[in-house]
Amino acid sequence: MKMIKTETAVQVSLKIEAMIDGEFERFTFQEAGRLVSLNDHQHYLTYTEHQAGQATPVRMRLDAGALSVTRNGARRTRLQFDPAAPTLSHYRTEYGVLSLQVETAEAVSEMDWAAAQGHLRLRYRLRNESGLIGNYYLDLSFER
Repeated sequence: MKMIKTETAVQVSLKIEAMIDGEFERFTFQEAGRLVSLNDHQHYLTYTEHQAGQATPVRMRLDAGALSVTRNGARRTRLQFDPAAPTLSHYRTEYGVLSLQVETAEAVSEMDWAAAQGHLRLRYRLRNESGLIGNYYLDLSFER
């Protein structure tokens, strides 16, 4: 079967809130991106986050049952989100590889692939061998 790939330019709005060690942080991004659909059943959003002089390419898989975020900055991180069970991820640092557990408390998505627009909300916790790293909230929307 021949793969059919479509790409649509979109505007990405992203808000991330984090509570780490009792400290609250908020990040907002307005970025140009691309919605990529493969065979009409795999959907990816790609964009580059610009923060503090750093450009970090990001790829999100947005399919039900296959939600993930991959950030390819100085350190590569891939987080998978599954409300039914915790997932395991790895975070590469200059000191070695750290294991991360992702506990997804909420994953709500409203997607209209034909109109190239959507909204995703995630609430999740990250843990490592030492315990809780932080609580996170991600609010993403995109449109043509």
